[in-house]
Amino acid sequence: MNRLGLIVRREYLTTVMKKSFIVMTILIPILMIVICGVLPALLSTVKNDEKKTVEIVDRTESHYAQFIEDSDDYEYRTVRLSGDLSLYDYFETRKGELYAIVEIPADVLETSTVSLYSSQSVNMTLEQNIAGQLRPILRDERLKGYGVDSLQSIYQRCDRHVGVNSIQWNEKGEENVSSSALSAILGLVLALLTYTFVLMYGAMIMNGVIEEKANRIVEVIISSCKPIELMLGKIIGVALVGLTQVVIWAGMLGIAGLVLGINMMTTPEVTTAMAEVEAVTQADPTVMEKILQMIMGIHFTKIFLCFVLYFIGGYLLYASLFAAFGSAVDEASDASQFTWPIMVIMIFALYAGMFSMENPDGPLAWWCSMIPFTSPIVMMVRLPYDVPAWELLSSIALLYLVAFAVLWVASRIYRTGILMYGKKYTLKEILKWIRQ
Repeated sequence: MNRLGLIVRREYLTTVMKKSFIVMTILIPILMIVICGVLPALLSTVKNDEKKTVEIVDRTESHYAQFIEDSDDYEYRTVRLSGDLSLYDYFETRKGELYAIVEIPADVLETSTVSLYSSQSVNMTLEQNIAGQLRPILRDERLKGYGVDSLQSIYQRCDRHVGVNSIQWNEKGEENVSSSALSAILGLVLALLTYTFVLMYGAMIMNGVIEEKANRIVEVIISSCKPIELMLGKIIGVALVGLTQVVIWAGMLGIAGLVLGINMMTTPEVTTAMAEVEAVTQADPTVMEKILQMIMGIHFTKIFLCFVLYFIGGYLLYASLFAAFGSAVDEASDASQFTWPIMVIMIFALYAGMFSMENPDGPLAWWCSMIPFTSPIVMMVRLPYDVPAWELLSSIALLYLVAFAVLWVASRIYRTGILMYGKKYTLKEILKWIRQ
């Protein structure tokens, strides 16, 4: 244990004191703030004042084109063409002035289809804008065709949004308001965190092993400790490095969020939004109560504890593989032949977690939450949906059982591969190292 503690301390201090670690630890939160906060805000202020001209050829007797209004990006003009002039010829005479031509056919009320002509691929927002404006116009026109008085106002009164309150019973039969959307978002965030950090710090372990092997420093270290102690010390040391990095990031993002929040509170947009929220709350006091009930309906303590257990187990599992394969190569570029299966499994686990959001109790979600190589990610998606206790305990037990088995196998690869140089080893040769 004394040797293991020394290795952990050395690995931790060596990594933390590197200039690259300090720079990236400070730079990543700044980039996140700039990319996710400052840059979108700046881009939203940049507007194109030049409107594109779109002319409408209305062939109906009701002249629906007169109801289409200009938008921020497009200016609509209604034109009438002589019978012998084609749309293409007319567009060519106005080339450079027109962006597109919209043709409303005479039978649009039956077909609900208009044509959009242009010499280039038009923006999707133009299609959405035209369809969005014509849809209510054609709907109202069809309602008038039934000849029923006040049918339009009746339809508007009957066309109501349907709200769904998701009520969940606890073991005592008490009702708790839950939110499937909030649960899905929370599960996806935890899955992405697990995927990102396991992959990032696993790669850090592999690069550290390859660097020590290239510098031949490992030959000196291995003479005074067991290979499994060196590998386990490196895994624990990098885990503490990651914990330090996460704590620093959380502190920096928390301070930045507080400063930005205080500054944004005085902006007119935020003040207006808060006033609207307050008005809705005063009109219906139960809205805020429902929101609080949805938040309190999620078992955050249980989810956090399970997240820590799965994160540690998943990190131990994949970090052992990264360390073992890192010891079998001399350069990082040669490690891809061994690491690509790991990457495929992790990407599959991430996609399986995303698909499991729609059916968290389905066979894909169940099996992937039991298989140790995918459970650290997929189970994060299922956790907010109250996974049965026996499934949770079975999944955790399998994860740690396989993680320690992989750690033992990885140590046998590590003890041989760490002292082998000058050759690219195949998977068959690595399997021999395990049996020796």
